[in-house]
Amino acid sequence: MSLRHSRDTRVLPADQRTRATAILATSIACVAAFKGLNESVTPPALPILQEEFQVPGSTISWVLTGVLLTGTIATPIVSRLGEVWDKRRALLGVLAIVTIGTLTSALSTSIEMLIAGQLLQGVGLSTVPLAIGIIRDTQSETRTKSANGFMVAAIFTSTAFGTLVAGPIADHLSYRWLFWVPFIALTLCMTAVWIFVPRSLKTGGDRPSLDVAGSVLLAFGLASVLLALTFAPEWGWLSPKFLLLTAAGLLGLISFIRVELTTNEPLVDLRLMRSFTVVAASGMMFLAGFCINATLISVPLQTQLPESTGYGLGESATVTSAILVSTTLIGLTAPLISMLDRSVGPRFASSIGPLSILAGAVVMLAAGERGSIVIIFIATLLVTFGLSVSMTQSLNLVVSGVPAEKVTEFNGLNFAIQAVAGTIGAQVSGAVLTAESAPAGTPPPWSAFATSWGVQGVIAIVVFALVLAVRTQKAPTKIDADHQP
Repeated sequence: MSLRHSRDTRVLPADQRTRATAILATSIACVAAFKGLNESVTPPALPILQEEFQVPGSTISWVLTGVLLTGTIATPIVSRLGEVWDKRRALLGVLAIVTIGTLTSALSTSIEMLIAGQLLQGVGLSTVPLAIGIIRDTQSETRTKSANGFMVAAIFTSTAFGTLVAGPIADHLSYRWLFWVPFIALTLCMTAVWIFVPRSLKTGGDRPSLDVAGSVLLAFGLASVLLALTFAPEWGWLSPKFLLLTAAGLLGLISFIRVELTTNEPLVDLRLMRSFTVVAASGMMFLAGFCINATLISVPLQTQLPESTGYGLGESATVTSAILVSTTLIGLTAPLISMLDRSVGPRFASSIGPLSILAGAVVMLAAGERGSIVIIFIATLLVTFGLSVSMTQSLNLVVSGVPAEKVTEFNGLNFAIQAVAGTIGAQVSGAVLTAESAPAGTPPPWSAFATSWGVQGVIAIVVFALVLAVRTQKAPTKIDADHQP
């Protein structure tokens, strides 16, 4: 819906632009608050949390796994609920759940209470597609694409900030402040949404319904696959439990696809996947999710392995953090990618992402065992830049390739794809680096790192091929006409 559906059409253009800017800023702030202050501050503090609650590593890992699990399952469903119900109310509801989860974690007196809070906070991943949908409803396509760049830049910047401040907060205050700070930020975001964001109720005709069968099948399929991948290192990749749970998840996802292709009001209209533009958008999200976690495993490990291995750098965790945080800031260039999309077209702009990731993999493979901190920094910078481009252009391709009223639900699916791909990337990279380090405790050989980087390069090549098939943009929608200057 445009602003006209909820505001007086006689509002002056200058006032409309001011209100639209306030909506845009509020939407981006909600995403930054969750990604930077909820999602990013916990991983660096895991050792402190483990010591605080005196639990084994397999238990404390659920502080992260819980967020991933509920976020992946809830995001596509909440995104559709925003279309069916109202994006403003859906966003307020999500922020309320995340705020309660954050408060629960801040007040936690047991590991079970902390994990329960994290499970609630995971629903916050839905803020991303809901915010993008709200922006699409209240801005033209051109302005939406610009906002996508700023959205991705905010995600990368807030992630770097959250990672940077997590350690000092936990060390000098208390682990509880890791949750009190985002609690305050989320409360401010809820207030801003209440004041600035308009309702997006459907006007005319019957209100669409929520596809319950599709929601159940998608939740079951995603949960089964994620749990199988999470426990794979413990169970074994060929264990009956892993194979059965994976098979059950895949069966659930196949059933979901069948239901979505036959129902009149699907959770996600998969018929639009016939477009190479939409397929490429999903492929770029998969690439981003896989590579970010694969890189976060291989780069710190090689950086901190002893120099006696021949390829390890023997650097400290502080140096590793400096590399990761500084390269993350390359995400600030995301708005420039949206400008490039407008000037030279989506195909060329989108191709930069997978090509940059491929270049990072080639740099590492070409250096081989002669790697240095400069080589690792350049490779990580190239991969991170490729990630920011891929995420930005995935959002932009969805805006170009699907009707405006389906932007939220498709982005919800794509962020679920990114989360699953992230789990696959972490587990595959971890398995490769572990499998080739025998006996236990032996540093993995260079061939294991080469395999990890090689897999990223292959996926980048496949996604690049998808990007080459992207076609021209669709005609402007009524929303775009409503927002022409």
